[in-house]
Amino acid sequence: MIRPLLFTGLLLGTAQAELIATFKAGDATDSRLDRLPALFVKAGEPATPFVAPGAFEVTWSGQLSVAQRQRLVFSFEGTGSASLSIDGKPVLEESGELGAKPSERLRLNPGDHEFSLTFKSQPDGSGRLRLFWEEASFPKQSIPPGAFKSTANEAATLGELQRHGRLLFAENHCARCHTAATGFGSAPMPEISELVPLLAGIGDRVNEDWLKHWIASPQTLRPTTRMPALVDASTEAGRQQAADLAAYVITQTFGAPAGKTPDPALAQKGGETFHSLGCVACHTLPSQTAPDLEHKRLPLNNVAAKFKPGALVPFLKKPDAYHPFTGMPDFRLSDEEANSLSAYLTAASTGKETKPASPFPAGDKVRGEALAKSLNCGTCHSGLPVSETPPPAIDAIFKKDWSASGCVAPADKRGKAPVLHLNDAERSALVAFSKAGSSPLTRDTPGEYVRRQIETQRCTNCHSHDGKGSLLDSVHSDSRSLVADLKHLDERVDQSRPQLTYLGEMLHATVTESMIEGTTDPRPRPWLLMRMPAFHAKAKSIAEGFARMHGIEPSGPKPFTVDPTLAETGKTLANATGFGCTTCHAIGDQKPTAAFEVQGVNLQLSAQRLRDDYYLRWMANPGSITPSTKMPKYAEGNVSQRADLLEGDAHKQFEAIWHYLHQK
Repeated sequence: MIRPLLFTGLLLGTAQAELIATFKAGDATDSRLDRLPALFVKAGEPATPFVAPGAFEVTWSGQLSVAQRQRLVFSFEGTGSASLSIDGKPVLEESGELGAKPSERLRLNPGDHEFSLTFKSQPDGSGRLRLFWEEASFPKQSIPPGAFKSTANEAATLGELQRHGRLLFAENHCARCHTAATGFGSAPMPEISELVPLLAGIGDRVNEDWLKHWIASPQTLRPTTRMPALVDASTEAGRQQAADLAAYVITQTFGAPAGKTPDPALAQKGGETFHSLGCVACHTLPSQTAPDLEHKRLPLNNVAAKFKPGALVPFLKKPDAYHPFTGMPDFRLSDEEANSLSAYLTAASTGKETKPASPFPAGDKVRGEALAKSLNCGTCHSGLPVSETPPPAIDAIFKKDWSASGCVAPADKRGKAPVLHLNDAERSALVAFSKAGSSPLTRDTPGEYVRRQIETQRCTNCHSHDGKGSLLDSVHSDSRSLVADLKHLDERVDQSRPQLTYLGEMLHATVTESMIEGTTDPRPRPWLLMRMPAFHAKAKSIAEGFARMHGIEPSGPKPFTVDPTLAETGKTLANATGFGCTTCHAIGDQKPTAAFEVQGVNLQLSAQRLRDDYYLRWMANPGSITPSTKMPKYAEGNVSQRADLLEGDAHKQFEAIWHYLHQK
């Protein structure tokens, strides 16, 4: 994924918990950092956005770290040609359908070992690869991301910098102004076509004074916004322009009657909901006026100043109504929750709004409309006027030096271009991307898409990933005072959220999609006060990307043929006479038998959600996947605690339980 380091400039030679991946396709080369040596590429797709579709080769290089002496066996899965070397010595080589043979057992001492894996696609450019290891102490499994590391070289540094610049180009909606005469092809970078907020009916939703301030200085109200500063708010003329634009834009109404002011009596309940949903993972408290620049959490102190009475509830109920690609997801709030949240946010932010540096004059909507046209506002915001003199087309700007003039250049070289909210590192990333040309905008890969979305959709604000805890774990105490009177909250069952590390190989892609879409029913963890919000516009693409990132073809559950004999043995093993799974877990309508602190997922749902190989990996050693889990380990070296069933073979016993769960 894109590390925060990139926002301050990726440093050459910096140690990374990733491998360096170097791609070659035709005459083109491209390097990036990969958390895993895995991929899934279809014929006609590019291996990366920076190379054209077709036959390719990729080499992952770095170090493989082992904590103790082990005798490891390595194996592949996929299609293509692959060769693995460790410490400069060949370990395994295969072509065609991979996985027919494992390597010889290799003894590795504790420490770091030089790692190199080269994969060549099929002639049509398709290819798939996964890498596994196994040892006497654990069964065959994919190598965890934390086992790899590398030192960024010049090529990987440039590749990551160009990727960051490419994302910034999309996030700043540069292609809205600098259009491509023939478009961006049939499968471009998805973010290029994302819409900015629709302003239809905005006059029914927001207050004019807030809109003046937003137009004059958007970064003052929201430090992370990509909305450019279109006027110079430090001058009297600029403040007048902001007022004129606001006076015009506010005329965009549907004529809806004014709503009701939230009932202040609901504010306490709304504060409890705010805490329970973990809103501080992405937002500072509405009473907090200082921004959280370190974590880039969005401020809420301007809510009361922004929304007209009654407008906040519809937004909370359907955040994407006027912005399909908003970062604010859909929590599927009930009317009660939306009303109480609205009351809390309004009450807590009243009087806490960010004040403009200087007052704004009255605006003139006629002048504002003319100004909106001259500023070409309609290129981003549909329905507003567009300039009769459009900016240069995309082919023209990629021939220029972005550091010398235009939007990306420093202030003294920018000229009349819009003022984008960029720091020096981001300017450097955009300039580096410009050297690659516009072709990478016409291509994308699901794996790279999802690694960007993990960052832009703030997934790690709520979920741990690759051994790093979530932001919420460290900031949830910010809102703890809102539930200080609710003593029972300290008596809840475990409220930890699933990690993202193994998501692509854990769940069927269709299950992941339903989780992100918000259509999963029933919820697998109904005891969580928090809930997975919905990102409607991106659910399918993100789910596909998670699978492909792990070298897995996105799919749903496959037909499963139950062996009745195995299922009966599995029933014995799952119940109190076996491993006691039903002590903590329900199985269908069968309730768990004991009171417990940590509730388990209904195992019938697990059979529908989990991929087979992940289930077996989890059963063999749950703690190797989630160190904090309360799930016990039932076998050592594949020797089960129940030696009287299936020859004491733990793997066979786990398969028997799997048959029982599918039968159930």
